[in-house]
Amino acid sequence: MISKKLQRAGAAVLIVLVVWFVGYQMYRAGHRGIVTELAMYGSVSNVLQVDGYMIRGEQVISEQPSGVLDYRIADGSRVAKGGVIADVFSSENDAADQNRIRQLDREINLLEELSRPTDLFSVTPSMVNTQIYQTVDGLLSEARNNDFSRMEDLKEDLLLSLNRKQLIIGEESAEDYAQQIHSLTVQRDGLAASAGQAIRSVTAPRAGYFVNSVDGFEGSVSMDEAENLTPTQVEELLASSPGEQDGIGKICSEFVWYIACVIPEEEMWRFEEVDQVELSIPFASSEALSATVAAINPDGSGQKNAVIFKCSSMDPGLLSVRKADVLVNVQTYSGVLVRESALRFCDVTYYDYDDNGTPREKVAENVKGVYVLNGRQLEFVQVFSERTVNGYAICKTELDDDEQAMLVTEHTIRLYDNVVTEGTDLYDGKPI
Repeated sequence: MISKKLQRAGAAVLIVLVVWFVGYQMYRAGHRGIVTELAMYGSVSNVLQVDGYMIRGEQVISEQPSGVLDYRIADGSRVAKGGVIADVFSSENDAADQNRIRQLDREINLLEELSRPTDLFSVTPSMVNTQIYQTVDGLLSEARNNDFSRMEDLKEDLLLSLNRKQLIIGEESAEDYAQQIHSLTVQRDGLAASAGQAIRSVTAPRAGYFVNSVDGFEGSVSMDEAENLTPTQVEELLASSPGEQDGIGKICSEFVWYIACVIPEEEMWRFEEVDQVELSIPFASSEALSATVAAINPDGSGQKNAVIFKCSSMDPGLLSVRKADVLVNVQTYSGVLVRESALRFCDVTYYDYDDNGTPREKVAENVKGVYVLNGRQLEFVQVFSERTVNGYAICKTELDDDEQAMLVTEHTIRLYDNVVTEGTDLYDGKPI
């Protein structure tokens, strides 16, 4: 039989264990373990997505020539004032024959260039390989940008480089091209003798980029009025439908154009002291455009603003775009990135010295900083951050003289500090 004393002792121990376990669980519920993250250097972009309306200096070529129209230049190509845009033929056969004659002329010129004697000792396969890779890269870049105006020239450059490599390594000789040149020349002369000539040509009324279509929005906003648009006017333009669409194309000015958008008032803090931005239109171009904030026109009610961006360069891939989603990169900030959840505001006791060198204890209230893990204990360090973007505070590691004078902790945050992002009951010197 177990004595009553032992039974009482066992019960007391059991009660102590139960009380300890419940207390421990209550402590854990109120004192979560800390979570840390390394402070890393990086960049954060302040990006805003808006609906944009493109305003360009456009002149519609409204003539409607009778006959078959054959465009001489590719969509998106630059053209000089008076340059030939298209030829007009009396029949489709004549237009097709003239196109074939131009194609044969290019092929003959290419072969004649290859058949000319060259100093093959001055050109190495590696040099030609570099030309091939550069041309292929140019083709891919043009395709990504939806710019096909240089495709024909790049294709011919690639063919020339490939054939030149064949000559250098001895797979072909210049004489091999003579028979092919003769055959193409006979074919070309036969077509030229029978093909009808162009009735007339259509020329560019001014210099700029040529677009072989119209969308009906040309002239909806004059360039002189672009910077005066109100939020209501921009919204009406974004919601409007195309008008009459007569014309064989248009010429777009290659100098200045605008993108108009409407931005809510609560987002306007992004544009404080900002003059330059970068614009991206993902579905039309892979290149970012530099732009200036030309105008900010409020609606008077304090709810929204018409923001007009001014661009001084044109990406040919954007010429046919009138309305599109625009990503506005207002500014990119660089520094040590710290999660916003890690920021704390604490009172810090520090010491300075009077004129006699006597230390004086002082307290700085509501100092912005973070807790970092220093060995096995926490340390509060003051941070200097001017911006918080996308949930991250961009902190300085190099302080100017004024900031150094304001520093009340031993140092500010440093690269690779182990920053506490989650935790409770934090204080300076707390053992972990």
